[in-house]
Amino acid sequence: MRAALSILKKDLRMEFRSKDSILSMWIFSLLIFVIFNFTFEVSRLVMLEIAPGLLWVAFIFSGMFGLNHAFAVEKENGNLRSMALMPVDGGQVYLGKFMSVTLIMLLFESLIFPIFIIFYDLQLSFQMFLLIPVILAGTIGFTSLGTILSAVAVHTRDQQILLSLLLWPLVSPIIIWSVNLTGMVIGGDITQGFYPLLTRVIAFDVIFFAVSFMLFEFILED
Repeated sequence: MRAALSILKKDLRMEFRSKDSILSMWIFSLLIFVIFNFTFEVSRLVMLEIAPGLLWVAFIFSGMFGLNHAFAVEKENGNLRSMALMPVDGGQVYLGKFMSVTLIMLLFESLIFPIFIIFYDLQLSFQMFLLIPVILAGTIGFTSLGTILSAVAVHTRDQQILLSLLLWPLVSPIIIWSVNLTGMVIGGDITQGFYPLLTRVIAFDVIFFAVSFMLFEFILED
C-alpha cells in the first residue's frame, strides 16, 4: 500500500497545484447544464425525466477528461518507464492511479451536484441521500475500468479516441443502471428493483476492479 499511497499523494499534489482537470471538468459540466436549462422549454415533469441522464452525461464526459489526463502526464514526464521498474507489484501502481482518479472525480461531482440541484429546482429530502451510494458505485465502476484502459490507450497516437472505443461498450451497463437508479431517487419512486439494481452495479464494480488489479502489471510491462 505504501507505493499506492505515494502515487495517490503525488497525483493529488499535482492536481491541487495546477487545478487543470477539476476546473476544466467543472466548466464543461456547467455549460451542459446552462445549455439544456435555457435552450429547451419543457415542463417540470419532463425535466425530471431527463435530469438524471444530463447529470451522468456531465459526470462521464468530464471523467473522460480526467482519465485521458491521468497517464498522459506520466508519459510526458517520462514516468511510465519508472513505474514499470518500481520494485512493487503492478497492482499497487494501478491502485494508486485508481484512487487518485476516483477521488478527483468524486471531488468534482461534489462541486457540480449543488449546481445541478439549483438549475433543475430539485426538492431536497432524506431520500436524496440514496444518491450517495448510487453515484459512488457508478463512479467506481467507471474509474476502475477506465484507469486500466487509459494505461493501454496512452501508448497510442489517438489516445482519446481509442480510450472511448474501448471504454464505452464495457462501461455502458453501469452507466445505464446508474441513470435509472438516479431517476428513481430524483423522481421519488423507489421501487422494489432499486436495491437489486444497485447490488448489480456494485457486483460489476468488484469484477472490474479485481480483473484490472490483476492484469495491470502486464499492461505496465508492455
